[in-house]
Amino acid sequence: FCISKSMAARGLMAMGRAAAQPTMRLPASFFRAPCLPARTHAGQHARLSSSAAGAVRGRVPISLLSGFLGSGKTTLLKEVLENKGGLRVGVVVNDVAAINIDAKLVRDRSSSGIGTKSGEGVDIVELENGCACCNASDELLACIYQLHEMSVVKGQPFDRIVIEMSGVAEPKNIRREFQEALREKHPIFDHCYLSTMITVVDSPHFFELYSSKNDVADHVELIGSEVSGVDRYDELGQVQVERKVVDLLVEQVECADMIVLNKNDRVNDKQRSVLQLIAAALNPSAQVVQCEFGKVPLDTIFGVVGKVVDMDDDEDIRLSVKAAKIAASDSCAVPDCSDPSHAHGESHGHEHAHDHGHTHATSAAEKYGITTFVYCRRKPFHPKKLQDLIAFLPVKNAQRDNWIDHIPAEGWSLNKLLDGKLHVSDKGNELSILHTIVRSKGFIWFANHPNSAFHWSQAGAHLALHPLGMWWAATALNVWPDGGDNTSNDVAKVLDEFDLGTRWGDRRQELVFIGIGMIESEIEALFDACLLTDEEMAQFEEYMQDQPNTVAVRSTDSTPSGRSVHSPA
Repeated sequence: FCISKSMAARGLMAMGRAAAQPTMRLPASFFRAPCLPARTHAGQHARLSSSAAGAVRGRVPISLLSGFLGSGKTTLLKEVLENKGGLRVGVVVNDVAAINIDAKLVRDRSSSGIGTKSGEGVDIVELENGCACCNASDELLACIYQLHEMSVVKGQPFDRIVIEMSGVAEPKNIRREFQEALREKHPIFDHCYLSTMITVVDSPHFFELYSSKNDVADHVELIGSEVSGVDRYDELGQVQVERKVVDLLVEQVECADMIVLNKNDRVNDKQRSVLQLIAAALNPSAQVVQCEFGKVPLDTIFGVVGKVVDMDDDEDIRLSVKAAKIAASDSCAVPDCSDPSHAHGESHGHEHAHDHGHTHATSAAEKYGITTFVYCRRKPFHPKKLQDLIAFLPVKNAQRDNWIDHIPAEGWSLNKLLDGKLHVSDKGNELSILHTIVRSKGFIWFANHPNSAFHWSQAGAHLALHPLGMWWAATALNVWPDGGDNTSNDVAKVLDEFDLGTRWGDRRQELVFIGIGMIESEIEALFDACLLTDEEMAQFEEYMQDQPNTVAVRSTDSTPSGRSVHSPA
């Protein structure tokens, strides 16, 4: 659990009043006067996608390859290079080990059949001085530029550049580095652009990794023996040593245009179906491909349309919310509906009768009870109430020397949940429904930080709460995307999140839940109990009279979105 000192220690609105010592620790900064910067927005970054690059011809698309050590990234890369069909491919291999085994494997095989230096269409550059998402990001861009110069000298431009990241590389940080470099007009983007992000998943180990309560640094098999051990790993500055395995695994799956479920031959039919469904639920916009030995057709790997390269954290959540709402909608309202994959909006984890006038085959999602729904409310959470609820989630404190004494965290696993062997909490059976949640993420609104948006991210036995910045309603118009231009598509997306019926603007609870056997109404009731009561809400509204919004939004017929934003007089 990734927050540490007294979230509720100052009561409802953090006005300095002392309260009972909390049972969990949350950061002291949680109670300072709201001073977070405005959230960055996808519209504030230069665009990276192929569509944005359309006006500049001849730029080489870059495919980014992520996944834990042992997932099969190198095997997939080898397959691409051996079956590239006459294409010229540049390769950057990133491995944090002192000796770059992955690069040596590709180079050895290439010298015997592909030809790195023989003019047969492959050039490889090794990145050995760190993880590209952290201290070696400049070196990564330098390696890409080196590939470009090699192609110029040979007079043979590349058709594609593939970057194989280390097993602990963080795709969101890589994406952020590319966006920042493009915004700063790095010269490499005159010649290439980030096109697609691909994640390779080790199918037979996915369930074990998702159930892990350990840090990435504790798993030699994921990071390599040369960087095992916390002290050594921390000195390298490659990734937070306290980051959980499941947290990084979920990021790799969610920040991808294509998810390759490798080693398909080593899982049974049930695992294969469930893994496909979970991957699709975690990342509804990605193309999910199952394969053996990294064998994916070249036109599939290079043909995927890039979407996530343009996005940021806000956009990631917005897309997940939209997909979950679509999945939860009653698809049977379509007269000629015959799609067996529709979930019909039923996410109750129990059997029920359909009265739609026609029959549907049982989908795999219904068969295994995999559902998703969105929790939306326009009231703030009482921090102490939410803190108490979090204690019943199967999560642990991320600080190694301060584990929360919570047995369900040890007993929870994805396999147990899937097999119906859910661990029941000793603290109340009515709360064990929380253990059916596999993944939850979204925006959180706290009463004691009324102007600050927080990001909730729970995966398996790990939970993190991070400040995102100010809610847009509390953000000056001049730092909005496109300066608050009402004709901007990005501004329209933000305005769509405003509630025009209240003064709270875009402040809200918006959480996407993905789980197995979830009972939506019961989970919603538990979170509803953490909201301010009517009496507390009256106190909150009185307190907020001294904190007016910095922007005003109204309905209008003069803009494409039907809404406009302006600074109040």
